[in-house]
Amino acid sequence: MHRIVKAHLDSFVKSYGLESNNEDVQFELFCNKAMLSSRINVDFELDDVTTGTGDDGTDGVAIIIDEELCISPEDAASVFSSQRKNHDVDLVFIQSKRSEGFDLGDFLKFKESILRFVDEEPYSAVDDVQKNARSIFDVVIKNVPKIRGGKPTFTAKYIATGIYKEPKELESAKESFVREVEELGYFCNVSVEFVDRDELTKTWIDTYSVVSAELPLFSNAALPKINGIDEAYLAVVKAKDFVDNLLITDEGALRNHVFVENVRAFLGIENPVNASIAETIKDKNAASRFPVLNNGITIVSPDVRLQGSILHLDNFQIVNGCQTSNVLYECKDDLDDDLMVNLKVVETSNEDVFSELVRATNSQTKVEETQFYSLRPIIKKVEAYFDTFEGHDGRLYLERRERQYIGRDIAAVRVFSVHMAAKCVSAMFFRRPDLSYRYPKRMYELLAEKIFSDETKEIVFYSACLTLYRLHLLTSNADIPQNIRKYKWHIMAVVGALIAGKDIPKPGSKKMDVYCTKIITEMTKHGDKIKATFQKAVDIVLSVEDITDDRMKRQAILDEMLDKI
Repeated sequence: MHRIVKAHLDSFVKSYGLESNNEDVQFELFCNKAMLSSRINVDFELDDVTTGTGDDGTDGVAIIIDEELCISPEDAASVFSSQRKNHDVDLVFIQSKRSEGFDLGDFLKFKESILRFVDEEPYSAVDDVQKNARSIFDVVIKNVPKIRGGKPTFTAKYIATGIYKEPKELESAKESFVREVEELGYFCNVSVEFVDRDELTKTWIDTYSVVSAELPLFSNAALPKINGIDEAYLAVVKAKDFVDNLLITDEGALRNHVFVENVRAFLGIENPVNASIAETIKDKNAASRFPVLNNGITIVSPDVRLQGSILHLDNFQIVNGCQTSNVLYECKDDLDDDLMVNLKVVETSNEDVFSELVRATNSQTKVEETQFYSLRPIIKKVEAYFDTFEGHDGRLYLERRERQYIGRDIAAVRVFSVHMAAKCVSAMFFRRPDLSYRYPKRMYELLAEKIFSDETKEIVFYSACLTLYRLHLLTSNADIPQNIRKYKWHIMAVVGALIAGKDIPKPGSKKMDVYCTKIITEMTKHGDKIKATFQKAVDIVLSVEDITDDRMKRQAILDEMLDKI
């Protein structure tokens, strides 16, 4: 393996607490994280996309629906049960090789694995991740009338650590692969790519780098001093410059992550309002009126600098104007220098002000999306509670906003998104590890109002996250088997019962403070006692008969585990 790649791999392994894994598994996880991070907006777990030792030639597989990783056929069915009829669905397959050579035999094995996944009946794979993804794909195919373009898109990436020089035999094999996938008729867009060390390194660096952009302004006006806001501008820019400089990556793809804080996903060019925007863009007579016909776009950044007529932005988010931005991107070939767009640009490093802007600019949303939970008052209090452990071994960070801790040299294993924290609380204190494991959408439907209630104690979030953090450390140090991480949600529930008892107090009660304090007291100390407690939990979980993936998705299996305490 090239030394540059190895250095990045080692940094990843340390940050994510994966030291006990073999290097081949570490590399697979590393590649999956690098390739998928830009495609998935909501925090995801690598275990859900990384195949095990029983895979048949594919190291990573992800089915992404509306920029969120789908982890169960039931969740897929829930997505398609809505009235929306323009969902974006992407299938991504990854093969990762540490060798510097691009091996034709391995590539063909990768191809055959994917072709079996797509078309084999019945599907014969034994790997749980592949089987689960295939079940999701079957639901996707049944719902193609609700997918944009009538079919999902397809991407396959074969990664090696050398430099790809486009040898004829591999280029020919790639073209053949594309033809065979297209002929199956399941996909509207097929992409097969060889990823070498330069592209892998660049893609990985993008996962933790500050996103910077420069935008030339046609005109601008500074707003007067506003409490909590460092700088604010009203600006008019060329739509073409906005798309090229802010929305498009170096590879020409849309920067999906700049819309993370915009709670409404793109509704599609077919949406009546968006269709009208597109019609205005394409009508040369009407295009000049675009700034007065459109409400414009709101951008928030912790670092805004205006130098002359050039606006510099770091880690910016488009908090309002997702539809307009996406339509401009879709119509980028029709943009000319006469089409202008209005921008409201706000600089603030105050997370409370940031949250207020997100809520205010999305106030017309009728249905509360997952992202809105990060704006709940309880989350601000939980973040402050996490911060009280500064200097402690159990110092964790609650990420209220996507990429909040980028560039601060904080180990990823210590950072918990609001989504991940909710899964921890669901598993440990609401005794629903089945929801955390495979049904996150159902988890929000059933438990969100309880988890994010103003009455819930902040200590509930911290003790649950601390338990998962300790589990990760124990597996990374090989104190308990690494392969049990598949059962982590159930182990967390069992560990909580072992330490503090099977009867869980109400989330807002004083008894809950006592209950959680018992857990924190044990979790804070890395020694033989906590190792023994986790090992006992592991033994209990593994003692359950027929612990299949299907049973793990059922609530009843936890009762069997708790009965053994």
